[in-house]
This record gives sequence, C-alpha cells and structure tokens, in this order.
Amino acid sequence: MTETWDSAGYIASSRYRLAVCRYLSEHGSGLPSRIAAESDLAQPHVSRALSELRERGIVELLVPESQQKGRLYGLTDLGELAYERVALDQEAEVTVVDDGEFPAPELTSELQEAYGDALRAVAWCEPVQTRIRFFEQSLLDRYDEDTVKTLVATLTNEEAIDQPLEDLPIGGPVLVAFAIDNTLIVRVPLDDGVKLLVSLDASIDVTLNELRDSCRQMSAVALDS
Repeated sequence: MTETWDSAGYIASSRYRLAVCRYLSEHGSGLPSRIAAESDLAQPHVSRALSELRERGIVELLVPESQQKGRLYGLTDLGELAYERVALDQEAEVTVVDDGEFPAPELTSELQEAYGDALRAVAWCEPVQTRIRFFEQSLLDRYDEDTVKTLVATLTNEEAIDQPLEDLPIGGPVLVAFAIDNTLIVRVPLDDGVKLLVSLDASIDVTLNELRDSCRQMSAVALDS
C-alpha cells in the first residue's frame, strides 16, 4: 500500500509524469512521439518523464532494450494501481486564492514572517474543497491545475498512513512530512476534518513540532467561526 501511495505522489508531482501515465492508462501502451503529440507536450519532456517513471517501476519498456525504433511503453502493475489512486484523487475541488480569501490569513502572515522566501504554499483542505495560497509565482507557472489538484488530494489522503496506524497502540500521526520535488510538504491535521498542507523549500531548517503548534494556534479562530 505504501509503495502504491508513494508512487501516486510521485506521478502527481509532475504534470509531465501525470500526462504520460494518463495516456498509458487510457491507451494501454504508447510510443514517446505519439504520447507527446496526443498530449500536446514536447517530446523531450515525455522522454524524460518516461525515464523517471521507469526508474521508479511505474512504467516498463514493452519491447527489447536493444530495439532503437518503435520503443513501446506501458504501465506496470504498480503503475496501474498508482495512477488509479491519482485518478480517484483528482475528484477533489481545489481553488487558488489570495490572502483575503484564505480562511486563516493570520496563519499565512505568521508563516511568512517565520520562513520568509522558503514558504512556497499553504493549503487549507476541507472534506469538500481545498483553498491554496501560493507565495512563489513560479509554482503557478510550473504546475497546471490538474497537477495541483492531484497533488493536494493525494497528500491529504489518509488511507495509506493514518488509517492503518489509528488502531495500533501508538495511534495515528500528529503530522506527516513529505519530500517531493525539492520541497518539504507538511500535513497538519486540524479540527473538524480540516487538514493543512504547508510547503517549504527543502533546504530550510525547520522544527516540525513548532510548525504544527503554530498552525494549530493560528487556525483556531478560523475553525471556531
């Protein structure tokens, strides 16, 4: 389960990997040139995505390695399960907002003061919708709507980590940290089914418990309203 969930997160963190897996899921197999043409992507991006996915065991080459032309690719069993997880998670509604529309503006202000330019994004995730505030413009340019939507939904999914631990003596996690695409993403559970995702530059030195406590404290007003 964890391997499938990790692979789903890896797929979701790149719009190129996501597009390649979507194509292979829909068509069963594909040539790099055909995937690029029908997905409206540059072929070098598709080739790199295929290479990355193959290294992770998500995609496999369906012809002999020595064959230089007609190199046909398909999803592995792991890839099929992981993409199915991603496709289900894409049903979540995600809206990009500014400070005035974010449910806890005091929280974003405090996080900006604490982490400065290392703060990349904050997402307020409710059961039926997610509102995300970006602090780095390049992220809006880099990630399309489907990638953001899938990534947020995948990282807030509790099936792989939280639920299996809840019945154990140690209990469920008080926070979960992910390292994706040179970014540290921390998921902090709040009250009333709300989860917070805080995205920071991976190079920053951060104390996770302090981050969790700040998030909970500064979110209290919004949760009570």
